[in-house]
Formats: sequence, structure tokens, C-alpha cells
Amino acid sequence: MERRRFIGGLGASLVALGLGSAQGGAGLVRAVVLSGAEVVPNPANTPALAVVRLELMGSTLSLQGAVANLAGPFRDYTRDPVDDPALNARLTSAVHIHRGAKRQNGPLLQALKVTSAPDGRSATFADRLELSLDDLNRLYRGELYFDIHTAAFRAGELRGQILVM
Repeated sequence: MERRRFIGGLGASLVALGLGSAQGGAGLVRAVVLSGAEVVPNPANTPALAVVRLELMGSTLSLQGAVANLAGPFRDYTRDPVDDPALNARLTSAVHIHRGAKRQNGPLLQALKVTSAPDGRSATFADRLELSLDDLNRLYRGELYFDIHTAAFRAGELRGQILVM
């Protein structure tokens, strides 16, 4: 019941802030909801939820998001690194955009700038990135996704596919 109320509140907030799907003078705007059910290969049983607002202007993707109710603190790649040192150097946060189709994991596109709350289980994030022509085409084909990693779910606690069509 709490989860439904939280999701309903997020939906109402999106409508109030104008964060739903639209296309106008400001560019292409979409909202993406992340959940544990979309994590690949094993869905995460978590009360956490995140929402991200995307705006595409030309090849510039701007985003703002918030996450709450994480099962644990964000994964710290300085204390819990991945095996690839070059990749580990790019993992500046535990909130990422990846290349990959729905139900498939893929390589990191970019780690996002995150402002963590004092409790370590919620945060806001905002960033802007220039998409290559290949990544712009991936975006339109639905082959980019968000992934949030925590100490409790190292491979990902939340995931949300970016669908612009």
C-alpha cells in the first residue's frame, strides 16, 4: 500500500511539474521510472524507486532525477571496485547510464553527478551529456538505460529503460 501511495505521489508530481512526455519548443522531454523489477539478470526485491526527467535538445541530453528508499548506501567503487581498472576510473558515482536493450546488460555510457542525502539511501542527481550519433540512435531505439547500484545490490538495485517513442 505504501509503495502504491509513493508511486501515485510520484505520478502526481510529474504531472504537476510538467515532466510527462512532451515535445515542443524546449525539445523532447520524457520521464523514466526506475524499479527493482527491471534489474537484469535478477530483479531486485526492493522498496526503492527513482524517477528521472530527460530533455533532449539536438544531441544534448539533460537529466534530473531523484531516488528514495534504497536498501542500503550507494556502492562505493573506491572500496568495492570492478575488475577493470580503466572502467573503475570512470565510475565516479553509483548512478549510471548504460548502453543496452531491454532485458540486456550493456557497457557504461556515463556515471552521473549525484548529491546524496545524509541517510545515504536517497539522493538527487543531475547531469548533461553530449550523445554521439551512435548513442543518439541507441536512444531512439530504446537501447539506453539507467542503473543504480548499492552496497545491498552491487549489480543494481534499480533500472529503467529510456523509451522516447
